[in-house]
Amino acid sequence: MSLLYFFETTLEYHGVTSKELYKLWLKHAGPAFKLHEQGLMKYAFKVAGERTVIGVMSVESPGVLDTCFAELPLHQTLGDQIHTRFTPLRQYEGFATDLSQRAGSDTKYEEGKGVLKQGLFYLFTWTVLILIIQLMRLLFLMFVNAVCVLFLSNVQIFVNNFFFVLCQQVIAVVCVENPAEADRMSLDLPIMKKMGNRVHIECKSIRPIGEWVEDLKKLAE
Repeated sequence: MSLLYFFETTLEYHGVTSKELYKLWLKHAGPAFKLHEQGLMKYAFKVAGERTVIGVMSVESPGVLDTCFAELPLHQTLGDQIHTRFTPLRQYEGFATDLSQRAGSDTKYEEGKGVLKQGLFYLFTWTVLILIIQLMRLLFLMFVNAVCVLFLSNVQIFVNNFFFVLCQQVIAVVCVENPAEADRMSLDLPIMKKMGNRVHIECKSIRPIGEWVEDLKKLAE
C-alpha cells in the first residue's frame, strides 16, 4: 500500500549568488522530474514569490522519505540550508467514505484523478477548531461538506484534495479563473456557512513547477 505525504521544502542560500542558485536549481529540476516519472512525486508546485516548493509524495514506507531527496543537486550542495517537512495524508475520497458511514450512509467514493488545466492555482488549507460543537453534528456537517468538495472536483475546480491524518485539516489545490472565484468557492462550502467562525483558512498562490523551470532557464542565462 502506498503512503501519501505532503511535503513543503523551503530554501535559504548563503555563499552563492542568485545566478549560481538559479543554475543549480535548474540542474536540480531534471532529477526531481524523474521522481515524478517514477511515481514517487504525485504533484509539485512552487509557492509564488517564495523559495518554497510544495507537493505530494507517494512512497511504500516512511523510510523512503529519508533518501528520496538525498541525491538531488540542491540537497547535495545546500543541504544545511534546505528544510523539508513531511506530513502524512490520505485521499479525501477515503475520508469522505468514512464520514459517510459514520453519518449512516453506505455511499463510497472512488479516488479521482487530478487534472491540471489553465488558470490560477491556489493551495487552500482548512482547519476545523472543535470546542463546543457536538462530534456527531460535526461529522455529519463534514460529510455534507465532503460531498460538496467532491462535486467541485468533478467539475475540475479542485485539482485534488487530501486530509491530514489524525487532524481536522483538509488541503486542496484549486484552479480558478480569477481570485474572486476562489473566494466564492471557499465561502460557499457548507462547513463555512454553518461554522465559519470555527474554521481557519490559509490560502497560498502556487504555480505548476514546470512553469518555474521555464523561468529558471531565463534567470540562469
